[in-house]
Amino acid sequence: MLVGAVALAAAVGGHAVQLEVESAHFFGSTQALYTHSLQTPFAVLAIALLLVALCCIARGVIESGRDEFDRADWLLPALDAVRSFSPARLIATIIGVQLMFVVIGELAEQSLSTYDNVGLAAIFGPGHLSAPFVHIVIGTLLAVVLRAFAGAACEHVVAVARLVLVAIGRLAHPARAACAPVLRTLALRSEFPPPPLLARRIASRPPPAFAAFPV
Repeated sequence: MLVGAVALAAAVGGHAVQLEVESAHFFGSTQALYTHSLQTPFAVLAIALLLVALCCIARGVIESGRDEFDRADWLLPALDAVRSFSPARLIATIIGVQLMFVVIGELAEQSLSTYDNVGLAAIFGPGHLSAPFVHIVIGTLLAVVLRAFAGAACEHVVAVARLVLVAIGRLAHPARAACAPVLRTLALRSEFPPPPLLARRIASRPPPAFAAFPV
């Protein structure tokens, strides 16, 4: 799931960069005359897959329930598996899945746009020869970032586990508000009538005698 999310993100990012290259007419590129309507759903799907993968990683940390975190293979199995890939294998895997998403998405967009020249020529053919190189560069970059992230997380597995547990603890037990005593006082005032005037210890003696004489 993690590799698929990164590959889909690479497909969306590579597609966006390629459209900018074609709009600027670099390397003799020209834009294909069909609507690229699936890029936003692909971007949303990539973000959703990434969030689900991160939630699964956090769930593994929470369910471990241990105070000592010394190894990454049982605590962060997904990231440990990514780290175990050789750089060439991980790059090839991500680029392969990425190009599959690109081809499927572009062919679907051509069909939805009632494009006359449906086929790979409108993706990688004349006027679009820079597309393979753009996608390979974006896919390689994201593969390197993913492997670096997995390696750093596995190297600092203790800090990652404690950070996740602290964050979950804060979310599960939010800090109590300091307004409880004020609310209790207001509630008591609403339930009981106010005391009589004499009970309020207000002085009720007459004014001094000199106040009665005219000035």
